[in-house]
Amino acid sequence: MNRNSARLPISTSWPGVVSGVVGTGLIALFVTVHWSIAILAAAIILGLSAVEGEWFLLVVIFLTPVDWLPDTGTLVRDVMTAMRILVAAGFFLGFLWRRKLAFGQLLRPNLSRWSLAFGAVVVLSATFGSGGWTHNSTRCFVVVASSIMFYFVVVSWADSKARVKKLLKVLLCSTIVVSAFGILQFVFGGYTWLWQFLYPEDLEFIGWSGRVSSFLTNPNSLAGYLNLLLPFALATFALGDGIWKRVGAVCALLGFVSLSLTQSRAGLVAFGCVLLAAIFVFVRRRRNRLLLVGGLAVLALSFYSIGSAVNPEHFGGLDVGTALGRPLLWITAWDLFAGSPFWGTGLGNFTGLYGSYVHVPWIPPDQLTVNSLYLELLSETGVVGFGVFYFLAISAIRGGYLHFRHSRCNLSRIVGFGLFGAMVTVFVHGLLDLSLEVSPQFDILLWLVFALYAADVEVLEKLERPLRYGTSTVR
Repeated sequence: MNRNSARLPISTSWPGVVSGVVGTGLIALFVTVHWSIAILAAAIILGLSAVEGEWFLLVVIFLTPVDWLPDTGTLVRDVMTAMRILVAAGFFLGFLWRRKLAFGQLLRPNLSRWSLAFGAVVVLSATFGSGGWTHNSTRCFVVVASSIMFYFVVVSWADSKARVKKLLKVLLCSTIVVSAFGILQFVFGGYTWLWQFLYPEDLEFIGWSGRVSSFLTNPNSLAGYLNLLLPFALATFALGDGIWKRVGAVCALLGFVSLSLTQSRAGLVAFGCVLLAAIFVFVRRRRNRLLLVGGLAVLALSFYSIGSAVNPEHFGGLDVGTALGRPLLWITAWDLFAGSPFWGTGLGNFTGLYGSYVHVPWIPPDQLTVNSLYLELLSETGVVGFGVFYFLAISAIRGGYLHFRHSRCNLSRIVGFGLFGAMVTVFVHGLLDLSLEVSPQFDILLWLVFALYAADVEVLEKLERPLRYGTSTVR
């Protein structure tokens, strides 16, 4: 029986009564209180989430790369993160009302348990770490918590192959829009009015330097975001057929162009590693492999000359600030880790602390991050957080590889290779960049990728459980 049709009587009874009562009160409140607009929007989001409006959830996922930081003068400035928290709250309140929530089933995937463990580490590192609870650590906790909450929403909702396929399709189409907007920024020679509306100038505005950021706050964050989804696009192009193959091709092509326009060296190297893996996995003939590897080498060698023409200040050479600044930040991160090796300083607190250690004119205080995912985790969450996150990451990369190798269903193979490739980019890009405290879009997408894989594994197990055999295959 269709899941939505089975719940129709419930969704047309109690939500109607509740929405009527709440709506009447909000209409009266609207006349006298300015915050009534936000309250009304929150009520609508909770209601649509509680009744599991599929189109609404897919729209929220499609808007993953978009953030909005209005200058409201209030504590709640990250509108999209707040919206995802409301979606998760409404979704699980609806589940509890219908008594459909099975915590044991949600915690069955390894990624679920490791994700909760990392969320606990974020709390403990700020509580017992040397930095304590600050504005930065609180903001990071909210972003990570909302990402993990949304992970469980997707794992609960994507309970069939059809829904897993819809989720993947929405993510690929969203990436096409993100890439196209990044290319438009390059063509127009600026961030555009839309970007400046989402991120007003008084919020640490970054002047245009020829590097695109699309809907994200900075080019390096866009590079990390694209690298999480480009492996899925490559696998869809290689394994899909019909419209799927075309969507994968367009997403991979536009995504690569937009990634190149970010001019992120570490991001491009990370994508090159995934592209190399894709060549050896999907190209069967040895001669074609050699030709493609040779073409990739030529592309890599010529990229710096192209980059020098596009933006000689960034790509033509390595400036003194970059050459000396990052090592100084890395040394500071190590010193902070040595001062609190078990719990660190608290996720997000490096930005507020490094100014007391680094006193050079080209490194302004209270603005930068560690520029290394590994040292960020060590300095801000200690050995505990470092270990938990990398058990989570290794579990994901191993699971994705095995999912790709042992599944006969092309959709599952796409999901498996996509997760494997996404985590390769995180490991490589994280050597010189990436951060869990800069871009909420990157964080939520990382856990969305985890959820896509976990949901597909759960669907396969449901299909195979009656057959009682031990391989992860679908006929």
